[in-house]
Amino acid sequence: MKSTKHEARNKRLSEVVPAKAGIQSFLVPRLRGDDRRLSIVSDFDIRISDFLKSLFRISIFEFRAFHQRGFTLVEMMVAFGIFSIIMVVAVGSFVSLMEANHKTQELKTVVNNLHFAFENISRNIRTGSLYHCDIAVSPLTAARDCSESPASSIIFTTRAGRRMVYKYTPLAGGLGVIDRAVVAAGEEGRLSDPGVYVPVTSPDIRIEQLRFYVDGTGASDMKQPRVLIVVKGSIQRKSKVPSLFNLETLVSQRVLDIES
Repeated sequence: MKSTKHEARNKRLSEVVPAKAGIQSFLVPRLRGDDRRLSIVSDFDIRISDFLKSLFRISIFEFRAFHQRGFTLVEMMVAFGIFSIIMVVAVGSFVSLMEANHKTQELKTVVNNLHFAFENISRNIRTGSLYHCDIAVSPLTAARDCSESPASSIIFTTRAGRRMVYKYTPLAGGLGVIDRAVVAAGEEGRLSDPGVYVPVTSPDIRIEQLRFYVDGTGASDMKQPRVLIVVKGSIQRKSKVPSLFNLETLVSQRVLDIES
């Protein structure tokens, strides 16, 4: 009974669907309302696929055509000009950076060397006594002020009882160095010999001016002896432009020298 029903249904389907038609040909006419939606979706997928294929073909063609095309003379000249401008700016910036670095190193050398020299001078003068401004003026064993007319040299007695001198020694070109000499008390005559002096500043530092302002050395002036040191100079090693400096330091005698 069941086999008879199945055979009858298959016979009706064979009459509606051709023998060589696929399953989609059978679904489209039989699904009624759904067949339209399936048809629209199928057509949309086909159109999207065709569009992507055509777009891909156009992109590949344009890519190949672009890379097969050469450069004109004008384009090459413009590119070369832009490259030249960039290189000039880059090289100029690099040179400026190197110049600034050289100046920084030079200033560091100046600061370190002058700091050591000033610290040495300040410490010795602070702990010393009997300041005498200008070793060219005798007698060197007596204290002497020069607050109004500074000198380029000073002599004083150290804490150990020796006589110490700091002075400016000119060199070629109008510049010079700071020299120091130490002699025993009573041997101030040796200070006229250049061999007793040793430089306290680096040869790279060009001292242009050294001034000592001494004040308060008098026994009854009610002032504590003090010395103002002023140094002016420059430094020029690898840098084309010299680095100028102007330094000052004020030193007071540690031992009280004020009469009550």
